[in-house]
Amino acid sequence: MLRADVQTSFFRRFLWIAIASVLGIAWCAFDAKVTYPKKKVIAEAYESLSDSEEREAEWTKLAEQNGWSADKPSKSSAEIDGQIINQYIMIVICVVVGCLMLLKWYLPRGSWIEGDETQFNNSSGKTVFLDEIEGMDVSRWEEKGIAVLRFSGGRGARKFVLDDFKYDQEATDKLLEIAKEKLYALQSGNETHESNDEGNA
Repeated sequence: MLRADVQTSFFRRFLWIAIASVLGIAWCAFDAKVTYPKKKVIAEAYESLSDSEEREAEWTKLAEQNGWSADKPSKSSAEIDGQIINQYIMIVICVVVGCLMLLKWYLPRGSWIEGDETQFNNSSGKTVFLDEIEGMDVSRWEEKGIAVLRFSGGRGARKFVLDDFKYDQEATDKLLEIAKEKLYALQSGNETHESNDEGNA
């Protein structure tokens, strides 16, 4: 049988997204644990000063004592609390996205499709017989390399997908040609049979 093994390079982009998600988690965790808590301390120190004409002078003196910028904090401590919460929300999002992308990269490894002039199989255990093929959708073949083969028969309507982006391109292209030839032969045979029936009638 002609076998098309999975192209791991196609799924590598999901691994890069997963790695980017891990970096995002680290960045958000650093901001939540270090960056924003430091800013909150400064904001709380400014808010603790009495709201009077001497406040700016008191702040300048306090900032110098602690090595802070003499500029007034741009955000209140309450606003900074909101930013810290946002960082934890982003961490959850990055974890979910990272796990999904890691699964999309890992699960297809070792998968394959194969076939000959009689049947097509895949690594998931699906088998279709070419003498039951009744049509195919190749509208996405040129752009995305996807062809959907449709089958009928005793086991009901079924589909078998060929994807030459995910699987070895040369082998997948050959499998599509086999399916096209079989479909053409079946359709030609049906047309001949119908013509003979009309002639006999």
